[in-house]
Amino acid sequence: MKGSGWPIRRILFLCGVAAAFIAALCRGINLDTSFFSIFPEYSSLSEVEKKISQNTSSSVYIFAESSDFDTAKRGAEAFYDAFIDSDIFRSLVMYQDADSFDEVKTFLFEHRYQLIDDDTLALLDAGKADAVAKGALSQVYSPFSFADLSHLDKDPFLLTEKNMKKYASLGAGNMFMKEGCLAAKSAGKWYVMIRGTVTDSSLSFSKKNGIGKVYEQIKILEQENPEIAYICSGVPFHSYESSSKAMKEISWITGISLTLVALIIFVAFRSLVPMLISLANITVSLMFGLAVALIFYGKINALALVFGTTLIGVSIDYSIHWFVNRERLFRSLAVNCLSTEVSWCLLMLAPFPLLRQIALFSAAGLLCSYLTVRLIYPLCPAAEGCSAEAGDKAGQGSGGHLARTAGILVIALCLIASAASGIRIKNNIRGMYTMSDHLLEWEKKASGILGLGSSGQYFIVAGRGPQELLGREEQLTAALEKEKKAGALGGYAAITNYVPSMARQARSYQAASLLLQRSQAQLKALGFGSAAAAPFELDYRNSAGKVVSLNTTPSFLQESIDTLYLGKVGDTYYSVVFPLQVKDSEALKSLADGNHIFFMSKIKDIEQELDHLTKIALCFILASYLLVFPLLFVVYKKKALGIALVPVAVILGSLAFVSSTGGVDLFACSGIVLIFGLGLDYLVYGLEKKSGKATLLSFITTELSFGALALSSFVPAHVFGLTVCAGLALAYLLSCLINRS
Repeated sequence: MKGSGWPIRRILFLCGVAAAFIAALCRGINLDTSFFSIFPEYSSLSEVEKKISQNTSSSVYIFAESSDFDTAKRGAEAFYDAFIDSDIFRSLVMYQDADSFDEVKTFLFEHRYQLIDDDTLALLDAGKADAVAKGALSQVYSPFSFADLSHLDKDPFLLTEKNMKKYASLGAGNMFMKEGCLAAKSAGKWYVMIRGTVTDSSLSFSKKNGIGKVYEQIKILEQENPEIAYICSGVPFHSYESSSKAMKEISWITGISLTLVALIIFVAFRSLVPMLISLANITVSLMFGLAVALIFYGKINALALVFGTTLIGVSIDYSIHWFVNRERLFRSLAVNCLSTEVSWCLLMLAPFPLLRQIALFSAAGLLCSYLTVRLIYPLCPAAEGCSAEAGDKAGQGSGGHLARTAGILVIALCLIASAASGIRIKNNIRGMYTMSDHLLEWEKKASGILGLGSSGQYFIVAGRGPQELLGREEQLTAALEKEKKAGALGGYAAITNYVPSMARQARSYQAASLLLQRSQAQLKALGFGSAAAAPFELDYRNSAGKVVSLNTTPSFLQESIDTLYLGKVGDTYYSVVFPLQVKDSEALKSLADGNHIFFMSKIKDIEQELDHLTKIALCFILASYLLVFPLLFVVYKKKALGIALVPVAVILGSLAFVSSTGGVDLFACSGIVLIFGLGLDYLVYGLEKKSGKATLLSFITTELSFGALALSSFVPAHVFGLTVCAGLALAYLLSCLINRS
C-alpha cells in the first residue's frame, strides 16, 4: 500500500501516544475544580497568598431559616445529623457546648493577668485602678448582671468576665448564643448557623458526592419541611457551581462541534470513511492533550477543558486537507503546524496557570493530530468522491488585479482602524464570573446575617519570628483601632485578638500590680474578710511565669487562630489581618509600610497583574511574527515577502475589533496570538495552490469550533472564542483576496 513505509516512525509515534495514556492513568485523572485557582500570581508574596487561600477557601456556613427559633434549630439539627459522619466535611460545628465555654473560661481565668482587655489596660496605664474597681462593683451588684461570680475571691476585678465578653464577640458578627447554638434574627426570621470546612475530595462534579450531595440533601430537607429554608455561603459552593457549569458547557460545546464537523465532512466527501477517520483523530488528539497536561501539571482546571474544545476545529483541518490533497500537502501542513505550535508554546511562557494548561493541552493535541495525519493516514482507505484536481481550481479565475486591490484596501482599513481605536488594555475580574441567582441571594442573606462584611482586602504581616510578628501585628491593630473610631472600618480579625505578644502580656501583668493596692478594699466591698487579700496577692505572684502562646489556646479558639496564622514561609513568619465592613480603603492602605506590613486588595491586584500579563501577550504576538516569518522566507523565498503585511493587518484588525468592544484583556490578546498561527494556514495553502475547497472547509470547521466557544457563559472563554472567530474570518478573507490570481 502506498505510504506503508517508515514503520519505525509509526511504531515510535504509537508507542509515544500509548506511553502518555499509561503515564496519565498511573498519575491519576484529577480535575482542579476551584474557580479561584485560575488566577495568576499577583504579588511577591505568592506563597503566602496560597496559604491564605488554603486557610479560607474550604470554610462554609450553612444557615437554617424559619419564622421561629425552634423550627430553625430543628432544621439545623437535621442538616447536622445528615453530614456529621460524612467524608464531605473535615469539621462541622453546630453546638457551642458548655464544655467548650468552660474550657475557654478556665483558660481566661488562668491567664487573666496576661490577657487584660484594652479598655482596662488603658485605665491601669493611666493609674486609674479605682475606676477598674468601681466598674467591677457596679457589675456585681447590678440587678441585670449575668457575670460569673464563682471565682470572685480570686478575681474581684472581673478580669475574666471582661475577656469572656471580648472573646465571645470575636468573629460572631450579628450572631449570639441561644440554647447552645449561634443564632441571629433578621427581618422577622430566625437563623441558626452551622460552620464547617470541606475536604479536598468533596469538590466533585458528581451530584452523588461532595457539594453536590449537600445540594441534594438540602432539597430533600426543604421538601420534608417547607417551613425551613437553607442558606449556604463559602468559596466551595462557588467553585462547585462554576466547575459544574464548565463541565456542562464542555459537554454541549464538544457535542455541537463534533456533530457539525462530522456533518460537514460527510456532506463534503459523501462518504462515512473520512468522517469516521477524522472523528477518531479528534478523539485521540483530545485524549493525548489531556494526558500530557495531566502528566506535567498533575491536574487540569475544568475551565481549561472548556478552551480545549477548540482543538476539535483546529485539528480537523489536517484531516480535511489530507483527504482532498493527499500526500501533496505535507510541506504546507508542516509549516502550518509549526506556526500554530509556536503560538501555543509562547502562551506556555505566561505566568498564568490557566493559560499554560490551555496552551500545553492544545499544543500536545495538535501535534498528535498532525503526526496522525502524517504517519497513520497514508495507511487509511481513500475518501470516495474527492477530487484534488477539481479542488485545485476552486478560487481561481479572473479579476486577480481587482482582488489584490481589494486586499490592499482591507489591509489599509485594518491599519487605520487600529490606529484610530488605539489599544486599550482593560481586565475586569468581576466580569469573569457571574453567580447563579440563588447563590447570589444566599450570599446577600449570609452577609446580612453575619454582619462581618469582608471586602477582599487584607493585611499581611511579616516577622523574623513569632514574637516579632505578633508585635508588628499589634502596631497595626492599634492603628486599625484609631481608624475604627474614625469610621473607616467596622472591626478586624487578627491573631493578637486571641494571643498577644510576650511584650504585651508582660505589660499587662505589670499593670495588674496596681490592683494589689486596691485588693483589700475591693474584697471587703464584695463581702470577703481582710484575710482574703493575702491569697489574692499570692495568686498574682504565682501567675508571673504564665505565658499564652500560639499553640496553647483552647481548641474552641484555635480554629480561628489557625486561619489567621500562616506560619513560616521561607525564612519569615506571616499572619493575615482581615478588616471588616471597610468604608475607606485608602485610609487602610496608608497603614502598610511595604516592608513588614502589606496591604492587599485582591481584586484590584489581580486586575493589575492581568493588565501586565496582557502587555506580555502583546509581546508574544510580536515574537510569533519574528519567529514564523523567517521560516516562511526560508520555505517560500520571495513569495513570503508578498504576504508580510497580511499577518500585520490581521493582528491590528483583531486588536481594533477587540478594543471597540470594550478593551483588550488577556484572553482576547491570547486569542490574537493564536489567530496569527491559525491565520497563516490559509495564506500557506494559497501559496501552495492547494484546494480552495479544502481551505474553505478548514475555515468553516474552525469557525464552528471557536463559535461554539463564543457561546460559553464563562466570559474569558466567550471573549477568546469571539476574538478568534473574528480574526480568522479576516485572515481567510485576506488570503482569498491576496492569493486570487
